[in-house]
Amino acid sequence: MESACLDIDSKWGVIVCYDYDTLDYDDIWAICKTFGMSDKNIRKALSILSAYNTGMTVSNPDIRMSVIFVSSATSPSEWWNTAVHELKHTADAIIRYYGVDWDGEDAAYLTGYLTKQLVEKVLEPCY
Repeated sequence: MESACLDIDSKWGVIVCYDYDTLDYDDIWAICKTFGMSDKNIRKALSILSAYNTGMTVSNPDIRMSVIFVSSATSPSEWWNTAVHELKHTADAIIRYYGVDWDGEDAAYLTGYLTKQLVEKVLEPCY
């Protein structure tokens, strides 16, 4: 499993996990438990994450962190579609925690910042 860590000015951390397979399910299980998921929900998550073009975000405001899982994809554009979709869930969690207006510029900057970090930490190292 590959992972990248995104940081929002030490106010919120994001771990992005990708390029995993069934051999990584124990690690995924452990991460999900750390974020407070029940065994039943983890089993459901593993079932979802075993398909192509899927993802999942789990956020824990108590530790100000989110973890994003992005499954294998049928194309690069499908992978990025899933990753950006999951970034939106992460942005939602951060915005709720800090009480930011979702229609305001701060939310737009946050979404852009998360996307930029994902590109820098995942896409650019591949080239």
